[in-house]
Amino acid sequence: MDFIKFLGTAGARFVMINQLRSSAGTWVSLNGTNILIDPGPGTLIRCLSSKPKLNPRQLDAIILTH
Repeated sequence: MDFIKFLGTAGARFVMINQLRSSAGTWVSLNGTNILIDPGPGTLIRCLSSKPKLNPRQLDAIILTH
């Protein structure tokens, strides 16, 4: 199944320091390929606590844009 899962959308220092939202990270699954884009602190924990759980061992690539 193809999907995009936002694991967090925070990026500003104030938001991250105060943990108002989870830090950035986007999991994309397309045609059986799993890609994690711009993972931030805590992204692995969010993968394991998401529903359904996302297994980091199934990643094919990690992309860092900045």
